[in-house]
Amino acid sequence: MNAFSRRGACPALSAPMQTGDGLMVRLNPVTGGLAPNLLIRLGESALRHGNGIMEVTARGSLQIRGLSAESARMLAAEVDALGIEVRTGVPVETGPLAGIDPQEVA
Repeated sequence: MNAFSRRGACPALSAPMQTGDGLMVRLNPVTGGLAPNLLIRLGESALRHGNGIMEVTARGSLQIRGLSAESARMLAAEVDALGIEVRTGVPVETGPLAGIDPQEVA
């Protein structure tokens, strides 16, 4: 039996994913980062509505776990009230010089 399995989902604030410890959301701020005061307030929201741990993923998203359906909605409302605009879909990062060299290999 293969221990690896794909879930076929990219959890987002608008589409939480069920995990072993409740629902999980990932946030990727449109601005690419958050001011320290917003990061603190987001962490406080994670503590109120989830398991209190905010993780940074390999692709630079913020991940909050341990949510219920209701607490995920409340977290989303708080993120909106904080004015944090989040990207949707899978984040794709490229180098700042990508596309400049006409002979580069993709």
